[in-house]
Amino acid sequence: MKQGFSLKKVFQKQWIAVAIGNILLFVILAVSQRAFLQMTNIMNILSQCSLYGIMSVGMTFVISTGGIDISVGMTAFFTMTLIWRLSGFLPTWLIFIIAIAFGCIIGLCNGFMAAVLNFPDMIATLASMSILRGAGYLLIGSAQKFVPDSLRVIGVSRIGIVPVPMIIMLVIAVIGAFIMNNTRFGRYVLAVGGNKNSAVFSGLNVVKIRMGAYALCGTCAAIGGLVYAGRVGSISPNSCSGYEFTVITAVVLGGTKMSGGKSSVAGSVLGCVFLYLVENAMTMLNISSYYQTLARALLMLFAISIDTFTAYRNDIAVRKERRRRFLQY
Repeated sequence: MKQGFSLKKVFQKQWIAVAIGNILLFVILAVSQRAFLQMTNIMNILSQCSLYGIMSVGMTFVISTGGIDISVGMTAFFTMTLIWRLSGFLPTWLIFIIAIAFGCIIGLCNGFMAAVLNFPDMIATLASMSILRGAGYLLIGSAQKFVPDSLRVIGVSRIGIVPVPMIIMLVIAVIGAFIMNNTRFGRYVLAVGGNKNSAVFSGLNVVKIRMGAYALCGTCAAIGGLVYAGRVGSISPNSCSGYEFTVITAVVLGGTKMSGGKSSVAGSVLGCVFLYLVENAMTMLNISSYYQTLARALLMLFAISIDTFTAYRNDIAVRKERRRRFLQY
């Protein structure tokens, strides 16, 4: 017998709750802050969200396998320093390809340490984060550097009134969602995150799957770095610092389980939009950046709490079902 439409089941999808939160927050800001609906502010929000959104797609794959990558911010930073160093020597298109390739290689190195050498994901990517930060400092020094106009094309261009970074984010999100939901690799990613031992016993190549997820994450981080460099137009030693925590918060807030096995690419992107809307609202209210950092940390704790509570509730339900079946015999 077919089950009818259930509003409760719809709202159990976390990404829908985040989408509704975005709509409500947008309406509140539009009514309370006249400057919010100015085209300049809207374009700024779209451009900034695109940076987080691109990086969140790759992070979704890593977290879905049960891993984590805290080096994405420094991967983006290193990408920025690399294109600045290569500018003037190579054509723009080749610089972009090299930068994206380096992002993929960085992701593969992270995956190798985590999947092959069995380093804890946090330690492996923490080491990568420190190495990339140091390498970036060596490339640009301690002073702020300005990105040549030829390398800013991705960050400042528009198609009509829509910023190119926004289009890039949407394309990557669509591709990421398709891979996750409609390909064998996506199903394998969720299988590894759901139960690694079962995936091994099922004959899945867990090492390749995890390395593939990290490679995607590194690639997305590199593209995010290209977008950031083009949008801002300058590189400083503090560029992209702390972005990894914002991205992780958005991914978990969007419905991806920290323990793996469940994901939502659309939810991750919507989580990025929600976080930046909150940040934009606090900026308009002249709230100190220190409080904004605190707000992001609290939202991260809130997102993880939802994930933990959901896992606990599901565990209780499984135990009750097992107990019921046991008592039947």
